[in-house]
Amino acid sequence: MITVLIVDDQPVVRRGLKLFLTNYPDISVVGEADSGPSAIHQSNRLNPDVILMDIRMPNGDGLSAAKVILSDQPNQKIIIITTFGHDDYLYSAIDFGVSGFMLKDAWPGDLAHAIYCSHNGGTPISPSLLGSLTREFGRRSTVAIENAQPDGVTANALTSRESEIVQCLARGMSNEEISNELRIEVSTIKSHLGRISNKIGTKSRLQTAIWAYKQGVVEFRSL
Repeated sequence: MITVLIVDDQPVVRRGLKLFLTNYPDISVVGEADSGPSAIHQSNRLNPDVILMDIRMPNGDGLSAAKVILSDQPNQKIIIITTFGHDDYLYSAIDFGVSGFMLKDAWPGDLAHAIYCSHNGGTPISPSLLGSLTREFGRRSTVAIENAQPDGVTANALTSRESEIVQCLARGMSNEEISNELRIEVSTIKSHLGRISNKIGTKSRLQTAIWAYKQGVVEFRSL
């Protein structure tokens, strides 16, 4: 059973998400929160597997809450749910280690898939957001971007096997799915991902995915 905490300041959104997720018997919504501080409290109290986190809330934003939660509970997965396709908050959230980003107007089935994907170690992200993030990472010149895209590190730095793994990762696949796709052990994939991160200077799976799209290791395709 995958336990989920829904964080949004709008009651109708929380109720709608909870109602939809009842269609999935292996997903259980164990709690709700309407602000960042409430999300932190519920996260500590309920220890959910996955948190659906609104990024902008009037009584405490989701970004600050995500930073605290992932510092205290690094095993919890946070999917940022946003109405904004291009938002400065998203770039900081990547550095905090969130698992993915979804737009509020995504198809309900895509959101359920994102929960499964995140729980299994994948990096769910709405294609339009990935395109925006990739373009912005290419334009900006901040420390975070330099970490995600080190100077002089290109796709040629990867071995053929590393390239295959990064392509799967950028498609949002979990380690188990990559294992089935490439017919190699999960432990081997974890070792490869560690070497890849050290080689290209990324700190999370999402940063690695963005690097892959920016370098053309995998082509961006919208839904």
